[in-house]
Amino acid sequence: MALTILHQLAPRTRPARVLAWTAVFWAISALFHAGVYAVDGGAWAGPASWRKPIVFSLSFAMTLWAVGWVLDRMPHPRPRLAGVLAWAFAVSSTIETGLIAMQTWRGRASHFNVAAPGDAAVFAIMGMTVGVLSLVLVVLLLWVLREPPLDRATRWAVTGGLFAIATGLGIGQWLIELGNDWVAATGTVPEAVMNGDAVGKFPHAIAFHGIQAFAVLLAVATVRRFGPDRRLRIMRTAVVGYLGVLTWATVTTVVGTAPLQARGWTVGLGVASGVALVVAGIDTLWPGRRVRETAATA
Repeated sequence: MALTILHQLAPRTRPARVLAWTAVFWAISALFHAGVYAVDGGAWAGPASWRKPIVFSLSFAMTLWAVGWVLDRMPHPRPRLAGVLAWAFAVSSTIETGLIAMQTWRGRASHFNVAAPGDAAVFAIMGMTVGVLSLVLVVLLLWVLREPPLDRATRWAVTGGLFAIATGLGIGQWLIELGNDWVAATGTVPEAVMNGDAVGKFPHAIAFHGIQAFAVLLAVATVRRFGPDRRLRIMRTAVVGYLGVLTWATVTTVVGTAPLQARGWTVGLGVASGVALVVAGIDTLWPGRRVRETAATA
């Protein structure tokens, strides 16, 4: 069953394979830098720690694969457009993550480090690559809204995941502004971008990694040959729950409250959203009636 699920998640077209192989490269980078960290040690936190190439390599690997997964589910393949988006995302993400890793090896902060001309140039180039990445993701979202997947469960997974990512892009811009304000006020690189007691990257990370969870749930439901109604129910529950968690994380961060310090209605929102995600997971794994024919491919 595990191999069948992996087959569901594997890339099918050339653009998706380009993104998948780039994802493999950065997944290996994450493992390599984790090994370096295990040998070299040092603090996990901080603007120049080994955490940065580990986390960014892994995050981009997951996002690269997810973009390819979306491209494979478009109802009207447009090879030229898909190819442009895939190569633009693969190249820009490679430059971005490569520069972050390079700065760590140099013992220099990658973000908000503008004191020296060379470091400022690196940060400027990173800003340009983020602009390209953002443009690709926005174009992909617009493409999905114009030509959504025909299967309703897949439509929920793809659209919900890309909406979350679009939210993450906005949060990322806010983080840049917070970091720049810190540099302007103190003349130093922030250890972590904070807003009050809240770490800004918390909702940013959540926003970018819901689509991978949706893809896995959908693949499992498809391999288990659940009918279209149950698959749709699972995806609706998962997407609504995840977007609820993202809303909770974003609101608490904007008001400057650490997650465990949340009060009032945000606690209810967080709990209810978490319950919805658990329900979606149970519904996916719980035995139930299956269709005789294989359901529409996720």
